[in-house]
Amino acid sequence: MNWKEIVQDYIIKHSDKIRKTTAPIRERLDVGYFTYHRIDSQGRYTVLVDRPDWAEHYVETKYFLDDPYLRHPDVYQSGLCSIEANGSAAYKERILREGKEVLNVGYNVLLIEKGIDSVEFFGFCANGGKSRLEQVALNRPGFLKAFATHFKNELSSVLRRMGEQAASLVDLKGKDFFRKDPIHPEPQLSPLLQELGLGTLPAMAGTLSLQEKKCLQGICLGRSAKETAAALNLSHRTVESYLETIKLKLSCDSKLELFSLAKEFEKFGLLP
Repeated sequence: MNWKEIVQDYIIKHSDKIRKTTAPIRERLDVGYFTYHRIDSQGRYTVLVDRPDWAEHYVETKYFLDDPYLRHPDVYQSGLCSIEANGSAAYKERILREGKEVLNVGYNVLLIEKGIDSVEFFGFCANGGKSRLEQVALNRPGFLKAFATHFKNELSSVLRRMGEQAASLVDLKGKDFFRKDPIHPEPQLSPLLQELGLGTLPAMAGTLSLQEKKCLQGICLGRSAKETAAALNLSHRTVESYLETIKLKLSCDSKLELFSLAKEFEKFGLLP
């Protein structure tokens, strides 16, 4: 599928069902725009939004060419961030300006859920005026996760059919799909960690190569060495060697100790 087919065959065709499903967050949280995306490691892409007018505008303006969120799952970390937290300054300025003009939205938040070989993310944008979305995102993020699950359940048949005909971001985006810019739930906070007495964490993470960090990320995602090797296009033996080197560098005596430290790295945005 090309971009116009995605908009016509799914976003517009199923707009009534999508709007019905997102009605609770419009009515209860004043959400003016909701968006769902799924990208797997092969570049297969599934997307549904509840504003067809924005979807058509997005395609007409070719926003997708510079969209920082249409990239390989490896660059993502799970968590919450504002939609304008990533991407070039020009892209963010344009999104903010035109988002307000077309969608009349203000506060926004992106819920990222990283899987073993895919990533899903859900965008919530509040109406331009006062909204409860910010309060919920800060104090009750579980509600956003619950709605994300509800949306997938309600649209499961549509998402399944779309997945069978999924567009390829490799074709739609070209080499930009493989850019390595990380999508962090929060910006890197190494200076703050230093001030809080946690400065050893970035220093320890800094001893690892990018490939070693990716292997460590595999552990955080619950991957076995074999699964990590397949995801990184490496041999099983190479990944095992990386993990042994990592244990030595980080002075970890067991895999459990390594897992605990890896989760700390992940929590503070120190892994890719």
